[in-house]
Amino acid sequence: MCGIAAIVTTDAFDLQADIDAMTDTLIHRGPDDRGTAVFPGQGVALGMRRLSILDLESGQQPMWDEEGRHCIVFNGEIYNFAELRRELAGRGHRFVTDHSDTEALVHGFEEWGVDLFPRLNGMFALAIWDRVERRLTVARDRTGKKPLYIAKVRGGYAIASELKALLSYRGLPAPEVDPVALEQYLAFDYVLGPRTILRGVEKLSAAHYATIDRRGCMMTQYWKPQVERLPDGEDELLAQLDVILSDAVRKRMVADVPVGLFLSGGLDSTTVGHYMRQHSDDVHSFSIGFEEKSFDESHYADLAARALGTHHHVEIFSQDRVRDLVPRIAEILDEPMGDQSIFPTYLLSTFTQQHVKVALGGDGSDELLMGYNAYRPLKVAWTADAAMPRVVRRAAAATARRLPNRLGGVALRGVRFARRLDGKPSHRLLCHLGSFKGEARWVLSDSVRDQLPASIFGETDRVLLNGLSNGFGPADQTVIAYLRGYLQEDILVKVDRASMATSLEVRAPFLDPELIDFLLAVPPGLRLRGMTGKYLLRRLMRGRIPAEIISRPKIGFGVPLNLWLRESLAPLVREYLEPGRIAAAGFFDPLAVTRLVDEHLSCRGDRGHELWLLLQFELWRERWLT
Repeated sequence: MCGIAAIVTTDAFDLQADIDAMTDTLIHRGPDDRGTAVFPGQGVALGMRRLSILDLESGQQPMWDEEGRHCIVFNGEIYNFAELRRELAGRGHRFVTDHSDTEALVHGFEEWGVDLFPRLNGMFALAIWDRVERRLTVARDRTGKKPLYIAKVRGGYAIASELKALLSYRGLPAPEVDPVALEQYLAFDYVLGPRTILRGVEKLSAAHYATIDRRGCMMTQYWKPQVERLPDGEDELLAQLDVILSDAVRKRMVADVPVGLFLSGGLDSTTVGHYMRQHSDDVHSFSIGFEEKSFDESHYADLAARALGTHHHVEIFSQDRVRDLVPRIAEILDEPMGDQSIFPTYLLSTFTQQHVKVALGGDGSDELLMGYNAYRPLKVAWTADAAMPRVVRRAAAATARRLPNRLGGVALRGVRFARRLDGKPSHRLLCHLGSFKGEARWVLSDSVRDQLPASIFGETDRVLLNGLSNGFGPADQTVIAYLRGYLQEDILVKVDRASMATSLEVRAPFLDPELIDFLLAVPPGLRLRGMTGKYLLRRLMRGRIPAEIISRPKIGFGVPLNLWLRESLAPLVREYLEPGRIAAAGFFDPLAVTRLVDEHLSCRGDRGHELWLLLQFELWRERWLT
């Protein structure tokens, strides 16, 4: 696991100093080693910081193929690297490391070019310089586990694992906030790639590669989800799921350092723990709790740990500890993201890293197996789509849009649901999940609103539904929107930034490519049976883990945000969302922000989620743009 950076420019000044400065900002991602490769005559520099997980002695980067043509820097882990090495050795490639997955990549690119990427089972962001063709190829894994930013800079392009590395590069134009990205951030709680919060900087989308040369930067999608529906036989599907899950966990336990488990006591992490125990007698699990009892779920983790037989570690945190973390969160998230569970994720990562260097988690299960609570009302909407004529749905939605959002400080959920009756499944999902429920323009300043398109959804359709065939019904479209939106831009960003800030690697067995293909092919009725999500997984784990965990309702990794913003964080709210400060910055309407602050602090309504987005943006802006 590493942090990587690269520069391709015709305006090179001091490439070595520039690439050193960029990789210095990524030391948290790779404190064990560093390396650079600089080609002054070609205006190219590659750099990395390494967190040593595999082949500790001989896996240094940058790494070359045997011909000295291709040079790679790589962030991530390739779980099928041993199979790739055997195949490449059979084709005549000579390996100099003992068992480096990085060397399998550079030889694989030499052999197959960009056709290498669909072969990979892993999480990765990589950059390969071809000094014959003078071309930089960058790529990202299928679900976007590992980040990669691309910026148009003076004389060319720069790439990096995090935005802060690009901000340290002297060739980057003065950073400006992208108004469309700002609306997305408020409406959905994150910026939907390939946009970022800054003009001129993009995220390479998951399952894409890009080539950068004298002609510019061209992005290509190398994998698209398919729906080839499996037969509706539960027993056969259960047997297949059992085998695929066990193999996915086994592959992710391969490391030359200790591997642990994030154990929340929910179905997903307990399932991962069950399979880890199949492959090891010595599994250490980690969880955290809170002094606020209504948010403390550490007893579920204790129950799971006892049933699994893991060596369990738990730590309880206070509200004061979280308050002290707020400035640290702005440092970690160099692009604002509104998921407040970054707090417990960072605390858990910090605690876990004291014992192990790698941890497995349950991310991806809720998206693929339709476990989130949001799937239930969305399923009602899919049923309405089939039962109600389109003209009736349009009329109902139009009527609902004339009604108020809230009554006496209470959100009118039925009204919001009705407003989206004429929308696409992806629109409904985005609006359901976002703190502002997709309607955030009223809090933006006039100058920002004037730069926005007529609808926020034109771009989201192109991103979330790209490449989907007619075989994708409403349920499948919603799952893909979850994967490309909430998972890629929220959950995986949160886990990557929080864990890598502590130099901890986190792996997600549920995002194994074979498992993704299998679960997308499982009939939706076996993932969401009636209103019970993760039906097939619940059946599989029956009798293997405690029934209390299997039947436990879905609860997010939450924090008592409304309470904190009224108590320990209230001084920050008053300071950073003060009307004069908001007006001077020019991004938000001071009157709208003040109404939100007053309503929340006076307890007339719970507006903590909206306030957290605004506060996070202002903290981010102060740290990175001033």
